[in-house]
Amino acid sequence: MRRLMLCLAILGAWATCAPAQTRDVRIDIRSGLGRRIPVRCEPLQPAGDREARNWSVQADEVLADDLDHSAVFSVNRSWQPLTGSPDVQAVVRGKWTLRGSEVRFSGEVRDVPGLRPILVREYRGPLREWRDLVHQFADDVVLQFTGELGIARTRIAFVGKVGQASELFVMDVDGAAVRQLTSDGSIALSPAWSPEGSLILFTSFRAGGGPKIYVISATGGKPFLVSGRPGNNTSPVYSPDGREIACTLSADGNPEIYRLDARGGSPRRLTNNRAIDTSPSWSPTGQEIAFTSDRTGSPQVYLMDRDGGNVRRLTYEVDYTDSPVWSPKGDRIAFVSRTGGGFDIYVCRADGTGLQLVVGGGSNDNPHWSPDARHLVFTSGLGEARALFVTDLDDRPPRRLDTGGRVALSPAWSPRLGGLGSAQNVNVGP
Repeated sequence: MRRLMLCLAILGAWATCAPAQTRDVRIDIRSGLGRRIPVRCEPLQPAGDREARNWSVQADEVLADDLDHSAVFSVNRSWQPLTGSPDVQAVVRGKWTLRGSEVRFSGEVRDVPGLRPILVREYRGPLREWRDLVHQFADDVVLQFTGELGIARTRIAFVGKVGQASELFVMDVDGAAVRQLTSDGSIALSPAWSPEGSLILFTSFRAGGGPKIYVISATGGKPFLVSGRPGNNTSPVYSPDGREIACTLSADGNPEIYRLDARGGSPRRLTNNRAIDTSPSWSPTGQEIAFTSDRTGSPQVYLMDRDGGNVRRLTYEVDYTDSPVWSPKGDRIAFVSRTGGGFDIYVCRADGTGLQLVVGGGSNDNPHWSPDARHLVFTSGLGEARALFVTDLDDRPPRRLDTGGRVALSPAWSPRLGGLGSAQNVNVGP
């Protein structure tokens, strides 16, 4: 289930899955530390064709969910009974105009109580891409309040059970547009996005003879072999600049961390230890790599320089740790630790201090950061009940992602993706 266990017994896996700114607003919100900004979402006003109202009602819910799931806002939906405080700092509203197969969405945010404009923006595009229009506005609202674009337009790759096989899937971050990328009737594992989001690395048994590393377009198509060396080829991850891949190879007889070029060539061995070294994760600078090793007996998280030097142990306070993943901001590392009968997810600073339990109870693994470092997606559950969840790293309970009813695991959060559709946005005045 965890990557170290994959190296120990890999055959057992799945054998039994620039906006218009009319007011300068900047609020310092940090994951798990900042208080959410209370806002009220009002229904979008429909206009144009008769069907506009039906579509605007759907857009209302998508927009409110996007803002609420941003970890920046606490959303009061005016069309629902009030469940929290009636006090809000801003109102989000707009107009939804449908004419034929084209949508024009005018969104605005105004302060309370003066209703002065904070953000006013218009988005246009084909009706088939209406969700992307809403996601764009939600991301721009987050940008206006925090100085950083939101993550509503990102995607999540994951492994889903299809009969006795496990295949690679991609979906929008809100669970919409689930798409199956592979149909190999085999076992896919450990997807990892390229820095610009166009490619996905993954491990697969599709060609027989043990696990190999492949790459596939994020829109699907034919997978291409990256590394099929003797033994195990697992846990691939792109470097931040996309020019290299870190992975685990056992071609020399023992699982070790290697660096390859992006095509799978020029292998360079980084670890040299009789222990099992696996689960590499690049720092955002590309100068360090976190990994898992059992060189001291039980698996622990270690750090090393990109050339394999300066190896030091990161985790001491918890037992049996695995699956480290570096925050996109470089300040924290998330990992899994065995506690009692299950596995919990912890976060610590990049120097190992400030250990914090963020998801506990049950069996939780495979954490991956969102590109804004405000969220972690992870797998939770046992056996055939495994599913994907997101924690916003605050006092809210994790929320389950809809994967179309599929058993799911091994999620990977995409970077922010540009040009997802043909929709356009236009700056307008207040």
